[in-house]
Amino acid sequence: MVEESQFSSDVKEFDIYLRIEKEDVHILNYILEAEDNLLNIRKFDTDNKQLKIIVPADFLDEVLKLLESLKSEVKFEIVRYEPNRGMA
Repeated sequence: MVEESQFSSDVKEFDIYLRIEKEDVHILNYILEAEDNLLNIRKFDTDNKQLKIIVPADFLDEVLKLLESLKSEVKFEIVRYEPNRGMA
């Protein structure tokens, strides 16, 4: 899903941004919390209706696949993912 050469190998974490309605964040959060140490849900931007998730670089593909599989349960869109710049 993610091309190896797309990002530098020194990237430790990625930010994944989802567009999701505020009332759907809690159910997605419950589901994702079951995956221990796989990701960290950080904050919801009410202006853009975006949820930020931080994931270790080694698990990016796995988390993206997991999120894709959850689209039938919770309505959201993966907006983008990018290297984490060290900010929550």
